[in-house]
Amino acid sequence: MPNEITVNVSLGVKNGFLSQSLNPGTILVTMTGTTATGGAQDIGTSTNAETISMNDVSSAGYAFFRNTDTTNYLDIGSGTGTNFAAVVRLKAGEAGVFRLGTNAPTARANTAAVKLQYLILAD
Repeated sequence: MPNEITVNVSLGVKNGFLSQSLNPGTILVTMTGTTATGGAQDIGTSTNAETISMNDVSSAGYAFFRNTDTTNYLDIGSGTGTNFAAVVRLKAGEAGVFRLGTNAPTARANTAAVKLQYLILAD
């Protein structure tokens, strides 16, 4: 069955002379897999970024991430140690939805551990 995933997207900014609004509306996405994983995971500040648990999802698709901390940010990316490459930063309270480009996402908090809420859908 096509269009199992519904993503609603809009973004607006108004700051001085900068004023933009993007609203492509609803995006319907076909999910060929049948698994998902998620929950809340403690993410520490170790130089070895922590692996975000994929459980039964073998081919990552769309993902939702929310930093539930009220003070500290975290970075999401791939790799660990000196090979960690951050591609997303979520400041305190922020959330994001995007398609993962890796089956081994990792994360690292800044200053203090944070709790990351997430849902990863199979592609």
